[in-house]
Formats: sequence, C-alpha cells, structure tokens
Amino acid sequence: MNDVYVQVIVKSPPPIIWKIWSNFAESPLWDTDVRHCELNGPFQPGTQGKCVLNNGLEMPLKLESVLPQESYRNSAKLLWMNLEFDHRLRRLSPNETQVIHSAKISGPLSFLYRGLMRKALTVAMTTALNNLKALAELRADAARTPEGDHAETHLHLV
Repeated sequence: MNDVYVQVIVKSPPPIIWKIWSNFAESPLWDTDVRHCELNGPFQPGTQGKCVLNNGLEMPLKLESVLPQESYRNSAKLLWMNLEFDHRLRRLSPNETQVIHSAKISGPLSFLYRGLMRKALTVAMTTALNNLKALAELRADAARTPEGDHAETHLHLV
C-alpha cells in the first residue's frame, strides 16, 4: 500500500520526462523542496546518492530498480524513517504521458510521523509533479520548434 500517490498528465513524450528524471543534478529545477541532488554513479540499480533538502536535512538514497523510459524506484532514509519512492511513466499518445509518483513510509518509528509525512509528501510531490509537467512541456515544445535547442525559455516554479 502506498502512503502517497500523485499523478499528472504531461503533454510530452516519455523520453523527455525520462531525461529530466535521470539527471539528478537538475532535480532542483522541478523539485522545489530539494537544494541539491547527486548520484555516485550511473542511473542504474544499486547506485547510491543523496539529496539535500531546502531545510538542510540530508537524505541518503539508493536506486532500487530502473526500467529505462518506464519507471524507477529509489529508497531513502529521513528522520528515522525509510521511504520508498516509485516513479512511473505511461504513454497515453505520442505526445502525452501519465506520470505517477508514489511513496511508502516505513521504519520502526514511522508511526510517530506517518500522518505528518503523508501530508507533507502529498504537498511536496504534487508541487514537484506540476513543476516537472511544466518543464517537460517546455522542453517538448522547444524540441518541436525549428529553433529547438536555441529557443530561450523560462520556467516559473511554484
């Protein structure tokens, strides 16, 4: 059972979204709760890394599974809790993709924080998905125009 489940429809093909997801260094462009993210190796199962949240907390993470252009799952540890984040793509049409993020909260003391974490993660993950949608659609539009990579674009994050 997932503690948090959010989804959005993005007017972008999956490869554009996948490129955004798999570049952890760019995470702060769309996940406004994150100050810095890094992986200590390639985007594949077993690779470890960390994200530093805007509140200063450091969240170690590990890629658990990766199905290129489809999904990835990572585990993380935060405040005596184990978090498991699942990220999935479902192509709806050539230029439309359903993006699903879910999270599970576990660990010996998770019962103390589960309610608060559910609320906080729902807000954070919804905001992140909306920002991801805006960024992916901007990049998809730029890829369709003749200027492509040369078009100057700006993204306003919420």
